[in-house]
Amino acid sequence: MQISANNLSLITNKVKNLPYKLRRGLDKLPLIHVMKEQAYQTALDYHTRFLPQLDSLGTSIVNTLRQEGTCVVPIRELNLISTNAMMTKAFSLAGELDNISHSLNQAENCEVGFGQTDHREFPEMLMWALESNLLDIVENYIGLPVLYQGYAMRKSIADGQYSGVRRWHIDWEDRRIIKIIIYLNDVAAGGGPYEYIPRTITSKAIATLNYYNLGYLSDDEMRQAVLQKDWVACLAEKGSVIITDTSSVFHRAQPPTVKERFSITFCYTSTSPLVTWKIPKIAPQQWETVKSRLNQRQINCLHKRRLS
Repeated sequence: MQISANNLSLITNKVKNLPYKLRRGLDKLPLIHVMKEQAYQTALDYHTRFLPQLDSLGTSIVNTLRQEGTCVVPIRELNLISTNAMMTKAFSLAGELDNISHSLNQAENCEVGFGQTDHREFPEMLMWALESNLLDIVENYIGLPVLYQGYAMRKSIADGQYSGVRRWHIDWEDRRIIKIIIYLNDVAAGGGPYEYIPRTITSKAIATLNYYNLGYLSDDEMRQAVLQKDWVACLAEKGSVIITDTSSVFHRAQPPTVKERFSITFCYTSTSPLVTWKIPKIAPQQWETVKSRLNQRQINCLHKRRLS
């Protein structure tokens, strides 16, 4: 029996997610669930007094995330001093990605990124990800001390294939997750936009679909619970920033059919996540240079801790 590329990709992802499914299953046992939820709520309540004050833009972003699950803003509006350096490096890396060969008949090559041996955490990315104003927004939304998990570069091939992250899913790295996606080219219809289903509609769809574990859903499956008019595609210009809680909304990278999409994604969780990204760290010699420019709060965002 021959297995199609799309089915092989689905099987691979199911095997990869099995340990997290088992852990989530254990966490749902009544006694364990109650204990964990009590610890989590206690941590949230305790940390409320330490949450940084937000400006009007930060307040608007956090409120939109709580209501909608996703917010789109032009990067210039964030007014972060390291944006130019970060974007210059991102465009350079996108150029390198563009030169990576791929095979259009292999589903796993629909989304092209760097392997773990191909890149490290660059100072330009790290300094932007740890900007205090950005951390203020993330921390107010997550409600706990923040862990910066790293970044990922992506080139989405315009082949129209539905596989992996191009199918509907919810992320389970943590109870609340912030992923910041920056478009490195204009993304119009057919260009593979980030697509999501608003938070309240997602909550109803989870119940309708009995979606309480990891897994990918097809468009046909999603149509059983959500009208297609409620699928929101983030069509936006180069330099647009999509801030989204991928643990609270069904989402996907819509399969590009007309034009490839280049993007960079930064990921943040609490310091006690279920899943930690396995990515290369910054080179030791670069870290010595960067460390002197970071305060203790920023350094703490690079270390994983348990809920106390």
